[in-house]
Amino acid sequence: MHIIKVMDYGKKATNVDIQKIILLKKYLEQHPDININPTFAFLELCSNGFHFDINKLNDFRNRIDFFRTIRLKRLKAMKFDFHSNFFSLSPPVRISDKLLDGLAPFFKNTYCSLLKIRSLAKSDLSKKSAEPNIMSFLDWMAEELNIIRGPEYKLAMNIFGGNTPYRKMIGLDSKPLDAKKKLLGTTWDIFHAKLTSNSFLLSNLLQENLHPYFLTSDANLFNIFKKNSLTLIKDGGENFTTSFLRNSDFNVSHLDESFIDKQNDKMINQFIDRRNQVYHFDEAKVDMLIANLEIENGFIG
Repeated sequence: MHIIKVMDYGKKATNVDIQKIILLKKYLEQHPDININPTFAFLELCSNGFHFDINKLNDFRNRIDFFRTIRLKRLKAMKFDFHSNFFSLSPPVRISDKLLDGLAPFFKNTYCSLLKIRSLAKSDLSKKSAEPNIMSFLDWMAEELNIIRGPEYKLAMNIFGGNTPYRKMIGLDSKPLDAKKKLLGTTWDIFHAKLTSNSFLLSNLLQENLHPYFLTSDANLFNIFKKNSLTLIKDGGENFTTSFLRNSDFNVSHLDESFIDKQNDKMINQFIDRRNQVYHFDEAKVDMLIANLEIENGFIG
């Protein structure tokens, strides 16, 4: 956002760190093979729930593209004018509505899953309910949501399994309005983490050969994705949704190893049984699930 302000206002920009921007520009000129593309970060800034302001998103991207185009000496001297120069330097590349529409399954399926976890946790979070809650959540994903979400399942295992710090990821002890904001924030966190920890998915999405790194200062989010290895990819091609089978660790006090092994075997068998199914994101159904779960969670009066 500092770069965007400087591209808009030049030397009149306030509350920005000019020196860091200049150092970044210098580094990029010294390493021309490195490219910055904060599109996915901007998505969150340009969203309202699950709706995106595509004009705002493209405006942000244009300013970053302009920053990449101008020379370092012009940046240091603040001798540039985005509004006069950008469109004459290069035609802008706009993000299409189609791309944003394609992101709906990522966000809505994750948000819906988090709502379900919170609903089950609100009903009973005692040790005796840990295994029934986990079984109920897995069955709900397979039968109602029609897709099994790995990181969300691991989060559920931690919450129902007695790892208290993870409760804040679903705002379990928060008031309804704050809890909804927390769930939306966690939805975005999982979205970013999924993309940047899955080179196959990100490379196919952006049509580049990428090797991303996932960095976060959020210990709970990091622990959801650490010790997590990609074991198998079922490439969906044009007719099937691509599926991923991952290995992960589970260290939860309320669950014994035999139950975890049993659940893992069940998930693998479900993966095998569903291998030839065509996944269709039923947005109307997921919207209905979200509406009902928001009522259960007290988000809607």
